[in-house]
Amino acid sequence: MQDKPLNLVWMRRDLRLHDHAALHHALKGPGVIQPVFVFDTEILARFANPLDRRLTFLAQVMLDLDSELRARGGGMLVLHGPATEVMPRLAQALGAAQLVAAADIEGPTRARDASVAQVLSGITKMSLVKDAWIRHGGAVNKKDGTPYHVFTPYAKAWRATLTPEDLAERVVEDKGRYAHVAALRAKAYAAGLRVLDLSQGLEALLEQIGFKKADITHWGTREGEARLHRFVETRLKNYSHDRNMLAEDGTSRLSPYLRHGLVSVRECARLAWDRPGAEGWVNELIWRDFYAMILYHYPETATEEFLPKFRRTLNWRRVEADFEAWKAGRTGYPVVDAAMRQMQEIGWMHNRARMIVASFLCKHLRIDWRLGEEHFAQHLMDYDLASNAGGWQWAASTGTDAQPYFRVFNPTTQGEKFDPEGEYVRRYVPELGAMKGKKVHQPWGDAARGSYPAPIVDHASARAEALRMFKEVA
Repeated sequence: MQDKPLNLVWMRRDLRLHDHAALHHALKGPGVIQPVFVFDTEILARFANPLDRRLTFLAQVMLDLDSELRARGGGMLVLHGPATEVMPRLAQALGAAQLVAAADIEGPTRARDASVAQVLSGITKMSLVKDAWIRHGGAVNKKDGTPYHVFTPYAKAWRATLTPEDLAERVVEDKGRYAHVAALRAKAYAAGLRVLDLSQGLEALLEQIGFKKADITHWGTREGEARLHRFVETRLKNYSHDRNMLAEDGTSRLSPYLRHGLVSVRECARLAWDRPGAEGWVNELIWRDFYAMILYHYPETATEEFLPKFRRTLNWRRVEADFEAWKAGRTGYPVVDAAMRQMQEIGWMHNRARMIVASFLCKHLRIDWRLGEEHFAQHLMDYDLASNAGGWQWAASTGTDAQPYFRVFNPTTQGEKFDPEGEYVRRYVPELGAMKGKKVHQPWGDAARGSYPAPIVDHASARAEALRMFKEVA
């Protein structure tokens, strides 16, 4: 079948072989298909830690996909280099008739795709399809065509305009449709492209891109589908309550799998839709779409405040000792410290905890939300620019939240409410392991706290200073 038209499927946030919009689209036409992934050096440059868990995760996913594709008569083609250069060169070297990829919503990635399409104009057709979100970027707008700025009316419109097609499975009927991957690898190599060798295993693959094997015990690359089904069948019904309880296994923990597309967001919604408790979880999928929509329409909000009145006007502090204490989980507020240590330990943080620690950094320490966003970017397995920047701006009161700036989470009462027995704190702050019950949230003055530090700021004073900072410019 190698004499038939070649369709390259550029995988990015859709690292699976089922319910796959790009594969589905490529398979509609004639010819053979070839899945491609690029370890993009322009993206990797931001992540300097050689033990970054995400790279181990992605490298293992490449090996998994290659194994699955070989069983179907194909294989993965994995390259290393700047994608803006690699993909046009690859398409031309292989004489590809079409390059298909799932569209992104981030400013730099949209610019990357536009650049690739321009280079390939008149040579290889580039097709962008919708896959990573249920309602992509600009799909849901007000009646006058302008974007929503507040979640609740957006969510109502999202639900009111949803169609069966939005949730429909993108079926992959690929039997006998794969190209001869060994021949394509040879051509790509001959064209001077850096083609990665998948035959020597995980550590060798990581070495080729400058990374080392990290611990991803908590994130098995083949567990996504099982996690999804287990959550829907056993925990969805109690999700609205359990999702906020820090010590309970009440959330899906699917975010890394959704971020990299190992599970389909459409499948998530389809499986949950009519089940008891589904509304709360589907609402979280809508939040994901909402923040993607905000970034799509307002790409500057990745680094600038959504609310113009707060751009370059807030008097953020930069006390390095406070910032380092926050990063290390040594603030003296147990729930804050437990959350930060959870992220260090497993590369993930409970969503309620994310709100608590973000509020603490911005409102108690009055440290710029951008610094917190970047720290999360370096450590979260599920790091997603739209959701991360959106969540941080929500916590900093500079974003889309309808409530004014005077919301300041009290970390002590948040801990007592959402970790009432102190189990979450004791799990990640072993210094406080001897303290019983909710007393662990106020360990100050108790000898049982051992080496655990005193609070670095006073809640009441810090709250007053935060409100003063905002009142000066609001």
